[in-house]
Amino acid sequence: MYGIEATLSKASGGTSDPVFTEVQRRMYLSNKRSREYEYKITEVQKRIPLANGYRGIEVLHRLLNGNSMRAIGKHMKLSSTTIFRVRNDILKQMMK
Repeated sequence: MYGIEATLSKASGGTSDPVFTEVQRRMYLSNKRSREYEYKITEVQKRIPLANGYRGIEVLHRLLNGNSMRAIGKHMKLSSTTIFRVRNDILKQMMK
């Protein structure tokens, strides 16, 4: 180095910016969660053929789309308790 740069002190260690460190931590966690969710969703999608009947497949697709139990029940003109029962039946079939 020549000129004024030669007289300046040299940097040592890493960054000490707490905001940057927090952003890195949050990005790591959100990427980790996203990968976990992607894995779980692909496992459920592989098991879609195990759902029996039109009602089960419709509930499963709507759950994968992020609809609530009440919204699914309202759309299918069923009670939310019935939707819970259908969902539990789907889970039992998938776990066999």
